[in-house]
Amino acid sequence: MPRALTEQEKCTQCQRLLEKGKSAVLAHGIHKVSVEEIAKAAGMAKGSFYQHFKSKEEFLFELIEKIHRDAFEQAQEILIQGISEGGDLKESARSLLKALFAMPEMIFFIKNEHDVSTVLEQAVDSGLEAHKFVETELLQAMLLLAGIDTDVVKPGVVHNYVHALFLMMGSDLVTKEDLPETVDLITDSLISYIFGGAS
Repeated sequence: MPRALTEQEKCTQCQRLLEKGKSAVLAHGIHKVSVEEIAKAAGMAKGSFYQHFKSKEEFLFELIEKIHRDAFEQAQEILIQGISEGGDLKESARSLLKALFAMPEMIFFIKNEHDVSTVLEQAVDSGLEAHKFVETELLQAMLLLAGIDTDVVKPGVVHNYVHALFLMMGSDLVTKEDLPETVDLITDSLISYIFGGAS
């Protein structure tokens, strides 16, 4: 009989599934990827997957959360560096947004927006923590770090701006040749909102 894993080993295995399983999700897609492919990418048996996640949907929800948290951690590091070097916060924010939309995971989210939304809706229906609230919390932390009054500049509004950009960038209805200029205009509007208050 194999020995029971320690809590630390369980945590390490779970993180490995999320880290390595991400490549399988990005390669095959949210609905097409199988539990076997996720486990194989992590170098584990299928049974090990179910020791950490009740279902593929729970895994996907956790993975989406992790990708967002990792992106915000990277953004926070860039922002802290910009503040410590006395840089222009507006330009730092603009650079952060460009870096965000250039991340392979975020490009995947843009292209698979409907599938990602379906996973999040199922998670909420299943009683898992609502993703948008976690994201808003992370945005609030970023705004406070930049010295922004979150009673004036609402994290939920910033959240909606960013998601409007995601939806537009993934839409087949937009004029693709004019998309970069459109993204710049919406980004300018968001920067103006953040650094010019709600007026």
